[in-house]
Amino acid sequence: MYDDPGLPQLEMSLQRFPKLKFFGHSQAFWAEIARMETPGERTGYPASPVKEEGVVPKLIRKYPNLYGDLSAGSGCNALKRDTKYAVKFLNEFQDRLMFATDICAPDGPTPLVDFMLELKNTGSISELVFNKVARENAVRILGL
Repeated sequence: MYDDPGLPQLEMSLQRFPKLKFFGHSQAFWAEIARMETPGERTGYPASPVKEEGVVPKLIRKYPNLYGDLSAGSGCNALKRDTKYAVKFLNEFQDRLMFATDICAPDGPTPLVDFMLELKNTGSISELVFNKVARENAVRILGL
């Protein structure tokens, strides 16, 4: 599914279906962790730091049925583009984010895993936050 800049269709759906769980994912979703300079940022992997938060954290705060799937390059990029903001974001939304399984390549690189482990090992996020995002949220939210 695709939405316009600012994710207005997602917000309308979140309002219309409050009991339905939505999992935000993709470049167009995660680019909006920060206020975009241009709409073209939605089609790639923005590298600029988060100067001002975007619509994604605002929607997660406002709608309890919105969750974040951090898997693949889009979620990883959203965090790695600004480590300081990533720590704040992970701590604030620790119960709404999950690692997920978008990439199935056992021998491939795992940049999100590496980044999350670095944050945990340096004490930037707690082991509790790490465990929630890495596994526990998916188990709880999806009833696994």
